[in-house]
Amino acid sequence: MARANVFHTRGARSEPWQLGGAALLVGLAASVVAMMLRGGVHFLFELSSELRTHWWGMLLLPAAGAMLGVFIIRVLFREPGGHGVPSVLEAVTRKGGHMRRRSIISRLLGTLSNVSAGGSAGLEGPIVYSAAAVGSSLADIMRMAERQRVLLLACGVAGGIGAIFNSPLTGMIFAMEVVLAEWTLGALLPIAISATVATEFTRIFFSVPEPLRAVSSETGHSYDLFAFGALGLLAGLLSVALVVLIFRTEVITRKWKKGFATSNLGVIAGIAGLGVGAIGIFVPEAIGEGYGTIANILQGHTEFGFTLIILLVAKLLATALTLGSNAPGGIFAPSLLLGAILGYGFGGLLQVLFPDVAFASPSFFAVAAMAGLVAGSMQAPFTGIMLALESTGSWEGTLPLITVSVLSVLVSRTFLRHSFYTWELAERGELMRPGSDRRILSEMQVGEMLDDDFISITSGSTLDDLTRELPNTSRNQFAVVDESGRFLGMLSVTSLRGVIFDEMVRKITPVDTVMDVLVPTLKNDSSLLDATEVFEDSGAWVLPVVDPEGIFLGTVSKSTLFDRYRSELIVQTADHLE
Repeated sequence: MARANVFHTRGARSEPWQLGGAALLVGLAASVVAMMLRGGVHFLFELSSELRTHWWGMLLLPAAGAMLGVFIIRVLFREPGGHGVPSVLEAVTRKGGHMRRRSIISRLLGTLSNVSAGGSAGLEGPIVYSAAAVGSSLADIMRMAERQRVLLLACGVAGGIGAIFNSPLTGMIFAMEVVLAEWTLGALLPIAISATVATEFTRIFFSVPEPLRAVSSETGHSYDLFAFGALGLLAGLLSVALVVLIFRTEVITRKWKKGFATSNLGVIAGIAGLGVGAIGIFVPEAIGEGYGTIANILQGHTEFGFTLIILLVAKLLATALTLGSNAPGGIFAPSLLLGAILGYGFGGLLQVLFPDVAFASPSFFAVAAMAGLVAGSMQAPFTGIMLALESTGSWEGTLPLITVSVLSVLVSRTFLRHSFYTWELAERGELMRPGSDRRILSEMQVGEMLDDDFISITSGSTLDDLTRELPNTSRNQFAVVDESGRFLGMLSVTSLRGVIFDEMVRKITPVDTVMDVLVPTLKNDSSLLDATEVFEDSGAWVLPVVDPEGIFLGTVSKSTLFDRYRSELIVQTADHLE
């Protein structure tokens, strides 16, 4: 290539700067939304602490909060329940990044009610939903294209996670690993800007949580790594148990949601909330986000013993009841607490069994297991590693955290088909990641690739009329239409070989009597994903394309479809290698 041609065109030069400026605005807005959510939850949780000192308050508050949260989301805002991350993934993979503006506050208010009342859930799911809606809405206001809208949605996610956890790297990695599922320079730059701006804005103008500092410990011995390897396997099994328990609870509660009251008014969530409250009466540390308990564990202030097992089981059950009833909230905080309990107990058990071996402190095992539980439940190792590192500042323990997280994800993928966040879409066959066959085919429409030289013949014509058209085309398939152009059937020259060479038969045989009226049709706005399924089911090589009124528009062949798919695959692969 000539050196004179190494520079971008004017438009290509300006686009990264435009996206960067937009990402900055998204980061600022996401930071405000994140601080409203976190500050509101913490304020209301402390405000209601007096009520929780009474057994009836501890029992009823989580139920009331869960019911109110579901009512706000399902009735007031008419949106699907749950933590909302599958809806964000659906917006990315199937809706071109479109989210409604009211989604900015729907999950925020719902989660504010649920978690502040003691629901065993975190804030990352709701902030992902709300901040994603911020990015999508700003992109709509700026009249940006689909690809840019998706990027700004991911920027909102990165900014929201970075601001609410004071963890910009976690926000970046979560947005790219879980939401976009792609790693490109074009996506990284605006996402990094949004996460950085949101986190720094929060640090300057809002109070940020103190890091969950762990007791420092060196982890350079080989037996430490063997121990962390065993911990990774246990973390993977616990993450599987957490996800399965939530989904099994969801299956049970779904059977009870038959009417408006049980489904939309949150009656089932309220009943589950009573269970959470009952757990909280006996194990208060099991309700809410649990960051105070995590801090005590990491500082070594928690007593090692049977009480850890009770707390672990109680937190598992409380989280399953909260998230399994589709009450709003996220899985980050429960995973972090469960990981801290598991790691602290594992480290303490090693000291009891091997008193002469200088293992790392139980608190550091807790940090590693925190990364493992997050990584295993979401099947996202980088997010788990970075969240634990940024939350605790334990940068000297990078290798153990990697070991635990990777092994945890391997165990999780061994037992679970999908992660906690992707399960819903994947089971419906709607999880289409960038560069995948389903994603590429779903992004193209049949109407974009009609064959150029198709020929139709009017109803009432004879086969003799058909033969006069044969010299004008190389096609073997012809559509039969009525006078208004409505599709009636298909003719195949191959299937007519027995009669088409007999001149007398040709002249007296109407095309209506030999056409195939059972051939399936494709709509012009159908995706190629739908078209491939029709081709597969029918075994046809050429199919007719009609508009919604049945007017014949042309034909599309398998060869055209495959050629277009190959061209698009080359383009998307090149973009991924950017």
